[in-house]
Amino acid sequence: MNVISEKEYSFSNALFWNVMLHHHIQAFDEERDVNFDEVWDEELVLTLLDKKKYKKYWCWLSQIDLKTSENQGEIENPRTLTLPIGSDIVLTIEFHPCCTYYFLNDTLIGEVSGNFHLKYLTYSELMRITKEKYGDVLFHLLLPLSAIREQEKGIALNAIIQRLQQIPLFKEHSAYIGKCILNGLLISNSDIQEIPKIGTICTSNHSYRNALVYDDERQEIKELNILLSRL
Repeated sequence: MNVISEKEYSFSNALFWNVMLHHHIQAFDEERDVNFDEVWDEELVLTLLDKKKYKKYWCWLSQIDLKTSENQGEIENPRTLTLPIGSDIVLTIEFHPCCTYYFLNDTLIGEVSGNFHLKYLTYSELMRITKEKYGDVLFHLLLPLSAIREQEKGIALNAIIQRLQQIPLFKEHSAYIGKCILNGLLISNSDIQEIPKIGTICTSNHSYRNALVYDDERQEIKELNILLSRL
């Protein structure tokens, strides 16, 4: 496994966290009616980050030079980030030229690509994870895969903004970034459900936790529910 070092996801590494910010692919500026990444890339980040250095870093992280017509950008030995979540769960993030995959243990929980799948973790699960070792880093890594119900948006917004200030790249614009990120994470209160013999599911579009759609994945969802409930 091609594991990246801890220094890569240090909060001081603006290049890495700019990559992760772009995993919030549904972040949206409601007031300007525009996707967040357009505002960030074309206005805000220009004075904070060297565009050439960022492009070079992304090429290194994704190993884009290994992309071919045969592999379609999904490579055999991607750069990988791994972190424990408590004693029974390991987060693995694989960076491919075409996409980024998120796993909890061996279960695929998220995909950032043209065929994206996000919205897996509930807000309460995310906040329990923050109490584990590496909790601050895990919050930012897993936030793009979180589903926040309308009834939680007030408290969630405050937590997101506060934690964005941990990362120097985001500190100046933390309130704006937080609002846009939250817009992309919101779901209806009814999208999080408890069903017999499986536990928590998420019926939002593009969620791998939707056991009503991914019938073959029911056992994996059930087993992961048990582990997440122990945190």
